[in-house]
Amino acid sequence: MSLSLEKTNWQFALDMKSVAYTLLLATVSTLSAFAQDDAGTGRIMGVVKDPDQAVVSGSQVTLTNQQTKAKTTAVSDGQGGYRFISVKPGVYVVEADVKGFQPSTSPELRVAAGQTVNYDFALTVAGATYTVNVTAANVENAYRVDNVEAGGPLGTTPILNLPYTVNVISRQLIDDTQSRNFKEAAKYLPLVSFQEMQGPEVLRPETRGMQGSNMQNDRKDGMGIAVTTPSALEEYEQIEVINGLGGPLYGPANPSGMFNFVTKRPTEERLGEIELDYEGRSIGTIHTDLGGRFGKNRMFGYRTNLLLADGEGYVDSSQLRRQLAAGAGDVRLTNNTVVEGNFSYYNLFQHGYPGWFAYAPTTTPLSVAGSKSILLPPDAPDPTLRGYGQSFSGVDLTSQIGEVRVKHDFSSNWHLVVGLLNQVSDRNINTAVNQLLDNNGNYKSFLANSFSSLAPRFHVDSDLANLTGVFRSGHIRHDVVFGGAGYRFASYSPVTNPAKIALCTSNTPQGICQANIADPLEFVAPPGGLFSYAKTSPSTGIYGSSIIRQQGFSGADTITFTPRWLVRVAVSQDWTWTDSYKDSAATNFLRTPIIGGYVSQGVSPSASVMFKPRGDMTIYATFADSIQAPDVAGPNSGNIIITNANQALPPYRSKEYEIGYKLRVRRINFTAALFRVERPFANFVTGIANPICGAQSGTANCEEFRITGNQRNDGVETTISGRVFPSLMLTAGLSVLDPKLTDTGIAATNNRNFVGISDYKSNILAEYRFPVIPGAFLNFDWQHVGRRPIDDINSSYTPQYNTFDLGARYTAKIFGKVTTWRVTANNASNVFYWSTLGPGSITGQSTGSYLGHLGEPRLITASMRFDF
Repeated sequence: MSLSLEKTNWQFALDMKSVAYTLLLATVSTLSAFAQDDAGTGRIMGVVKDPDQAVVSGSQVTLTNQQTKAKTTAVSDGQGGYRFISVKPGVYVVEADVKGFQPSTSPELRVAAGQTVNYDFALTVAGATYTVNVTAANVENAYRVDNVEAGGPLGTTPILNLPYTVNVISRQLIDDTQSRNFKEAAKYLPLVSFQEMQGPEVLRPETRGMQGSNMQNDRKDGMGIAVTTPSALEEYEQIEVINGLGGPLYGPANPSGMFNFVTKRPTEERLGEIELDYEGRSIGTIHTDLGGRFGKNRMFGYRTNLLLADGEGYVDSSQLRRQLAAGAGDVRLTNNTVVEGNFSYYNLFQHGYPGWFAYAPTTTPLSVAGSKSILLPPDAPDPTLRGYGQSFSGVDLTSQIGEVRVKHDFSSNWHLVVGLLNQVSDRNINTAVNQLLDNNGNYKSFLANSFSSLAPRFHVDSDLANLTGVFRSGHIRHDVVFGGAGYRFASYSPVTNPAKIALCTSNTPQGICQANIADPLEFVAPPGGLFSYAKTSPSTGIYGSSIIRQQGFSGADTITFTPRWLVRVAVSQDWTWTDSYKDSAATNFLRTPIIGGYVSQGVSPSASVMFKPRGDMTIYATFADSIQAPDVAGPNSGNIIITNANQALPPYRSKEYEIGYKLRVRRINFTAALFRVERPFANFVTGIANPICGAQSGTANCEEFRITGNQRNDGVETTISGRVFPSLMLTAGLSVLDPKLTDTGIAATNNRNFVGISDYKSNILAEYRFPVIPGAFLNFDWQHVGRRPIDDINSSYTPQYNTFDLGARYTAKIFGKVTTWRVTANNASNVFYWSTLGPGSITGQSTGSYLGHLGEPRLITASMRFDF
């Protein structure tokens, strides 16, 4: 596999043999130099350090005589020191070169007889035109990543020196766990969660128990994307996660963290891999990954990932089909300028898998006379049973994303990245929705498109520009980032919503059309077939129903006053525009603007203080204040009339307080953070008296979308990752949360825990390397999720659950080519559990349903990957 230099730590590029070899060379050259030293010469010496002031051993340092151009080399020792002795008087330049960093050159150094000249190097992470190939064989610990991708608003500052909790899912971890989508990989970051929207492939990632949005919290190579669309992890090199508020860095966003999906880039050396997989009942997958460079001076680079998977899933008569075509290329116009391009097409067809269960709790205790609360059963049923989903229903999702980026290095310290991205995602969602009718498990099934309004298409245009640099004002060092980012997010709606029709069995098409969760039934497709967005006439087409535009400018400065004291400040100034439209027979099927579009602007600041008792340790305190682009009220649906339908609310403002600790010692990274996150929340309120509702005014069918309360999450999180013993790697984390609803205006829900959020979540992934069998590894993963409230008044909870994954892999050379076999058993004990619970309203006042999604059963996956 390949990994760009800016995303690797210099230690990854050296193995123990190379270190020993370079130290031996350094010793020999030093002894030789001492033998030739005399009183008529001088010395040049210094220390090589990385950006966080840690010493760098094994760096090649070259001394060049500016008059004769003669060169002498040395290698930095275990303390990062280098020295040239017996240097004849004259003018010299020294240059340090180590993989993972930009080459650094000193100014002209004048040496006189008997004089010692000192020059220390402060290396900078490699910029645009540098890449390196990394393989599992020479990566000391591929699950540890010390830097995020260069070119973003975090600049080139190492994760150790960032006053936020930052986690990275590496390519090696994705490969070794055979993760296919974000849901499967998210378990290895216990600080991260997600909310399933329309099944396991349509979800919103989140951190710290705060709900994410369609696209405000998600990036691809730093540019905004709509995340509630399918995504294949085979396309990505790593996933970077910043917990908490990202607004001061990225612009208006939910306080649910920032997720950046980093695509695979062209490799320096030729790469050719083919992988064959087998999963579930009969799903077969073939995946090819090709990369390399060609042309004069190897100026052209390429990387392609092609994937085809098809077969029967874990439910009888179900089908899963995945198709991916992703290509990346670059052109090195000069030594300092590169143009990158990416394009990906991904289609996911998934039918017959379990649908989701809808239920409707009330806001009052069950003992209150006249109240009716329909709750989700705390114990989840067996997801492999036919009937929870239908063989003719499911999702057919397609996402196409194209992007271009220009990277330019003005010098070893100043870098510019400019990018544009275009995304079109079509969402044909006909999953079965099982509406619970009572607390005895009886339910009716509908198709998702006829159950609620689901956007059939998203269209995104986003942009990015960042300038990162390092400079000094006296003895103070500044690591700065200046830039801007924005997007245009268009959401589409059908001109005519499909009728809500209950599914029935073939024997009783006119009967009661219901089943029981303990005895699911297989239904037949509706007589009129599945609803489709195919535009056969103006009344059956789709139209752009809302457009959210966002554009802003940001800046950040990490100020190093002394090696121990640093301050980081960041601010983002942003503007948002929201426009809504309607299209119906009343408008002659012409898109018509709706009065009530919202234009706003605001500033999102953050400030942090960092104390470093030593170079590999950081203690920090951070405060952040961020605006969030406004939510838009949904359209009218059925007999429900929304007084401010398709109109936007004013922006929300969230706050975060955080103190944390980071340590990088030997081969282990450790982080811990204590935090509070606060945000307002909006939902639908019923029984509104408004003339817009006509005869429905003042009834439960007349609703208004407005701010109804606040969410305050207090918590602590901690992670550890590294090689604790030569044969044992460990990556683990723990998240403890107290998510509360406040100011709801309803005594029964005030200061209650938020629906679906557990107060405790942990994960431990361990990898054991067999010392006596080279290339053989065992993996073990244990995930624990605490109980979660089912309703707003916390009258019922899902039980806590544990899942255990087992895996093994073996790598060997066959006919001189590296071949890797992997087998994984996810949820090996076959636990039945609710994967996510979706709240219908923060205060329970909405008539909308709450949703429960089933987790996956035991799944066995086997694969063979070989080079060619």
